[in-house]
Amino acid sequence: MAIKEFVAKQAANKILPLVGRMSDKDLGRLIWLTRKLAPTGYTRSFLNSIDRMNRERHPTIEMVRRMIRQTNSHVRERLINSLLIKELLQGNITRDQLRSQGMAAPQVFLISPTMRCNLRCPGCYAGNYSQKDDLELNVIDRVISEGEELGMFWVTILGGEPFIRKDMWEIYARHEDVFFQVFTNGTLVDKEAARNLAKVGNVLVIFSVEGFEGETDARRGKGVFRRVMQAMDDLREAGVPFGFSVMVTRQNVDTIISDEFNNMLIEKGCLVGWHFLYIPVGLNPDVRLMPTAEQREMMRRMGAQRIRNEKPIFIVDFWNDAPFVGGCIAGARNYFHINARGDVEPCIFVHLAVDNIKQKSLKEVINSPYFRAIRARQPYSDNLLRPCMIIDHPNVLRGLCKECQPYSTDGSVCGLITSLASDLDRYSHEAATVLDPVWQREFAGKSSVSNKSN
Repeated sequence: MAIKEFVAKQAANKILPLVGRMSDKDLGRLIWLTRKLAPTGYTRSFLNSIDRMNRERHPTIEMVRRMIRQTNSHVRERLINSLLIKELLQGNITRDQLRSQGMAAPQVFLISPTMRCNLRCPGCYAGNYSQKDDLELNVIDRVISEGEELGMFWVTILGGEPFIRKDMWEIYARHEDVFFQVFTNGTLVDKEAARNLAKVGNVLVIFSVEGFEGETDARRGKGVFRRVMQAMDDLREAGVPFGFSVMVTRQNVDTIISDEFNNMLIEKGCLVGWHFLYIPVGLNPDVRLMPTAEQREMMRRMGAQRIRNEKPIFIVDFWNDAPFVGGCIAGARNYFHINARGDVEPCIFVHLAVDNIKQKSLKEVINSPYFRAIRARQPYSDNLLRPCMIIDHPNVLRGLCKECQPYSTDGSVCGLITSLASDLDRYSHEAATVLDPVWQREFAGKSSVSNKSN
């Protein structure tokens, strides 16, 4: 494996810089050769998809070219190692081996080193967590090392505001084989941070916005949007890749899926984007902010999939893209969250845990009875357009709470199963009324994704 990784790394470092300047025909020849040399399994399947997109002149190919052109040589070398060699090649082999033994093998996990933040945004999912707890650096270091042993070379860092923790630079540098995706409000990302990011090289920064300046500043504070735009400029100048994340509400759906908004972000240099539906957890939960079922269907038709099919940016819709991954991925089916106290949560929005990473190994917590109970229920219905146990199948979450008796991780009574129960039941019924006919008409019988997990 070490020899194969070395050869692949050397070849990628020599060839990928040329891809940004190659003609479509020459790129096709390169992909054909790479497919012939690649190992079977996921890597070959991935390259087959790249070959198909190149032949179809899909905008994703131009997004890859943009990434190559926008990153400096050191960052590009680190990303080749962490994302292509470790995550795509070694990670998939290790995870497949674990799954064949009946163990959980998620691709990515989330860590919040701190819940401290310099902003206080209404509706923040993390707004009720203690501001006093920071996850110890030695615990973060241990968990990431254990993750590497289990084939997890993709770690998402969030909070709170991650850039409050200056000691995290040590983590990024120490774990050079890991691909880090860091979600930030952007206000602490300045030229010095850009230089540090260029130095470590294995971090993709995701800036949180709510839309244009008016929408963003209305929730996050006056001047925040302009600071984020400046931070994007600083990273682009330093050759560091970045993207964006939006919390989709009933009020900003039209903006988020508009060509004007997405063209602006592409022009700024964003390479990827995330759409997350507002979930009524955290600070002052308000079900009136949740996108309606009709808006979710509009997002499916006019949002992420349309944008990535038409524009050189890769957008992921955490709900509407569920059919591509077999539904809910929580409970270590393919992801989970460790908060700043060390509590291991099945999902970033489900603030309920039974284990703490300070007392157990990563392998133990992802194979816990709690997480196994979640995976045994997935998918929660045949309709993968309604993948969520919070807003689409709240009865599933209540059943899990009754069976596993998890504790609240943010110190509050979980409104999802108490005060908001009737609202969520009503919302899930409305979602079923709208989305079930869509699933039957456009998806039923066509999905080939295996939905069960250990």
